[in-house]
Amino acid sequence: MTMQATTDAVSIGRVLKPFGVKGEVRIESLTDVPGRFENLPPVTLVSPTGQSLHTNITQARLSGRSYLIKFSAFSSPEAVSAYQGALIQVPLESVPPPPAGQFYQYELIGLAVCDEHHRTLGQVEEILDLPQHLVFVVRQNNEEYLIPATRQVVKHIDLKGKLMTVAPVEQWGLSDAV
Repeated sequence: MTMQATTDAVSIGRVLKPFGVKGEVRIESLTDVPGRFENLPPVTLVSPTGQSLHTNITQARLSGRSYLIKFSAFSSPEAVSAYQGALIQVPLESVPPPPAGQFYQYELIGLAVCDEHHRTLGQVEEILDLPQHLVFVVRQNNEEYLIPATRQVVKHIDLKGKLMTVAPVEQWGLSDAV
């Protein structure tokens, strides 16, 4: 999963495919905020081709590991097809603050990364959601680091300073490395 930082919107889900004949949509949640799809302000769907659509969520229910959503803009599965793969975005100001010591993924994209010896490793460009833990993909020039998002490796995150400090590469250990 790749999250892109934006200045005015946050992606909270992705349209997977139509469901049923009344325009419902199966979506993948990109958030772990409970009840996130209920009582939302209008959302924007951004298709893979860049087409945007402002709409409301009129119904949301959990279905296994995904959600079934009814958007006011769709009344048939055919109407949904142009937005298959679309990101569901909400205004940044509608995002509740995370619990103390935690961060949203969109806040971490773009952070500069250095180790405790002040060696620059690059910039967080992607966040991979692997079964064991999240992994920060950090790139600079032709170098790429896959940094485990564990407390043993990530030492400090300074959002205002746009800096993530990690343990030196030698200390990551094989059990922490991807």
